[in-house]
Amino acid sequence: MLKISVLLWMLFTIVLVWLPIGIVSFLFSRKVFKKLTRLLSKIDTFDALIRFKREFSYIYATKISVLGSRLRKQKVNNLPKHIPVPHTTTIDDIIKSKPSVSRYADPWMIVDDEDNKTTIIKKRKLLEKIIYDALWLRKDGKLDEYEKKIIEWLAIDAEDKDLNKLLADLYFTMSNYKKALPILKKIVDMDANDHKAIRQIGEIYLTSGDFDIAELLIQNAIAINPTNPKYYISMVELFYNTDRKPDAITEMEKVIKLRPTNSAYMLTLADLYQEINDLDNAKKYYFRVLEYEPSNEKAKKKLKELVVE
Repeated sequence: MLKISVLLWMLFTIVLVWLPIGIVSFLFSRKVFKKLTRLLSKIDTFDALIRFKREFSYIYATKISVLGSRLRKQKVNNLPKHIPVPHTTTIDDIIKSKPSVSRYADPWMIVDDEDNKTTIIKKRKLLEKIIYDALWLRKDGKLDEYEKKIIEWLAIDAEDKDLNKLLADLYFTMSNYKKALPILKKIVDMDANDHKAIRQIGEIYLTSGDFDIAELLIQNAIAINPTNPKYYISMVELFYNTDRKPDAITEMEKVIKLRPTNSAYMLTLADLYQEINDLDNAKKYYFRVLEYEPSNEKAKKKLKELVVE
């Protein structure tokens, strides 16, 4: 009887100790199994997603390539079969815009990734800094350093319009027309409506005595921008040098309308009237000069001479 009681007690002790452990182990194993199942499911889903993305990218790239090829063929087919080649250089050859030669002209060649966008932004900021530094050099009169700075950047990006304009302006201001002219023509090739470059080319032809081309160019600049008095002054100079003083006066009147308080312009107009012997209008504008600039000695002297006459 005692042995049976001892065995029962031992059995009860074993059950009491190991049953909770067994239950806890079972629950823990079940939880771990569920997590492993979910993880394996996610891994399989992720692999499937990658495979889908790869397949979709391949299909998309193929379709885009085919579409691009069709568009390029269509462009070629739409070109005229015969393009006449000009035998002489005319004013139109100087002014008209040529087809773009930019390396980004074809939309299919445009790079759209973030790295290239960042590079372009950095490049533009660097360009702005170079222009800023260069302008300070010019302001300080360090023209050799200013020129060198622009040329250094143009060696990297020869098609930048802003830098070409800075260099052209420098050469034009220094009357180095031999260097200025090809750059100005390049600017007009980039932008056929760049009236400043067109007028500067006209001034170069005017200086060289090629009055017909100069007149066409300056008129073209005025047609694009009719509010700049300097363009009309160029026409005044051209008409004066070709013995068309009445036409020069007409242009000078336009200048006065644009700048009605500029005494230097009024003095020029008064001198022109005096040269064609229109003394009444000459007096009129000499008096107007004195209204805005009472100390102008030339206007005083001219009025005295006209009064004596």
